[in-house]
Amino acid sequence: MPGFTLDERQTSLLADIVAACAATGEDALPREVLIQIQALLGADAVTFSGFDTLLPHAWLHQCLEPSGELWYGGETPTEALNNPFWETYWDGPCSYPDRSRDYVSVTMLSDFLTLASIRAGAAGRSGREYEREIIACLPGRTPGRHLRLICLRERGSDFSERDRFFLSLLRPHLERAFWLGRRAREEPPSLTRRQLQIMRMVQTGLTNGQIAHQMELSEGTVQTHLNNIYARLHVPSRTAAVQKVFGVSDSWPEPHDSLADSDHPQRSGGPNTPPLSTGVVAERRTDHETHDS
Repeated sequence: MPGFTLDERQTSLLADIVAACAATGEDALPREVLIQIQALLGADAVTFSGFDTLLPHAWLHQCLEPSGELWYGGETPTEALNNPFWETYWDGPCSYPDRSRDYVSVTMLSDFLTLASIRAGAAGRSGREYEREIIACLPGRTPGRHLRLICLRERGSDFSERDRFFLSLLRPHLERAFWLGRRAREEPPSLTRRQLQIMRMVQTGLTNGQIAHQMELSEGTVQTHLNNIYARLHVPSRTAAVQKVFGVSDSWPEPHDSLADSDHPQRSGGPNTPPLSTGVVAERRTDHETHDS
C-alpha cells in the first residue's frame, strides 16, 4: 500500500474518472476523462496517442490544451518521415516501453533525465515547452502498436509518486474506455513484420520476381503474401495497399508487376507533426538521483 492518503477531492475525482470511462462516445477518450485527469494531476496539457513503432507514425493523437481546447491530430507513415520526433525516438526515454517491453509501469521523464538535461535538450525546440512529463502506456492489440496517455507541465514541481499511483489505478479503466469508443474501431489495420517487409519493397516499385529474389521465396509465395495483405487491409490492389499502409503520395514509383493496377495515388496535404511529447533527447540516467524540484 502506498505511503500516502487521498483527500476527499482526489477520491471524488478518481470515482468520476472511472464512471466517465464507462461511457461510450465519439472520442478516443471521453473529453470529461481528460479534463478530470488534468485536474487530478495538476497538468497543463494531457495527450492520448496511438503509436506504431514497426512502421513509425502516430495514427492517433488527442490533445487537451491548457486552454481547455480539445483537438485531434495524427499522421500517416509518409508524413511521419518529416516529423523530427521519430528521428530520435529510439535514442531517448520516449522509447523506453518499446525497448523494455514494459507497457505497465507509469514513468516520468525525470526517471531518465535530470532537469538540467531536460532544459538543455529542449533549448533549441520551437513551440510550447514542457519540462515535466508522466506517461501511462496501454497495450495495443497488434504487434508494434500501443497507446499512451501523457500528462505535461510547462514548469514548476515534478509529478509525484502519488500522481504515478493515480495513473496506475486508472490504466485499466482508460483501456476499457478506449476500446468502447468509436475511434478504436477506426484503428488502422496492422501487418506482420514479414508483410511490412514485402510492402516496403512494393512501395519502391519492385516486381514480385524481384521481391522473391531478395527474400529467397518463390513468386507464388510472394503473391500469397500480397493476397493476404489485400484481405487484411480490405483493398483490391498493390497501389491501394501502398496508399493504405504508407499514406497517399504521388511520389511512389509506379508498380511494375503485371498484376499491379495502373492508377497513381494522388497527393494529400502536407506533413502533420503534432506535439506527441516533449521527446527530449539527452543522456539516460544510470543512477538513482532524486527527482529535481
